[in-house]
Amino acid sequence: MINFNKSQWNLSGDLTIEKIPTIIELIKKQKTDKKTIIDFSKVTSIDTSTLSLIFELQREAKKNQSHFTFKNLPKNLNSLAKLYGVEDLISSLH
Repeated sequence: MINFNKSQWNLSGDLTIEKIPTIIELIKKQKTDKKTIIDFSKVTSIDTSTLSLIFELQREAKKNQSHFTFKNLPKNLNSLAKLYGVEDLISSLH
């Protein structure tokens, strides 16, 4: 699901509609460093709710005056972003 280290958070498993609300709640309770890497390398599958997670992470970063760097984003995330017309927002994360 999500593992918090000091300056890197590691996501794993399925990032689907069933799991995203729990992940978001855990993130909101987590203290954020000024710069945090969010690593998707151990994510096994995603759905459109993963886009919601990324946008929520961006909102949290702005609220906390911090910055998230996204690492190893799933390849099919771009396809989902294009489907929903937000590909510019996602492509800016690479």
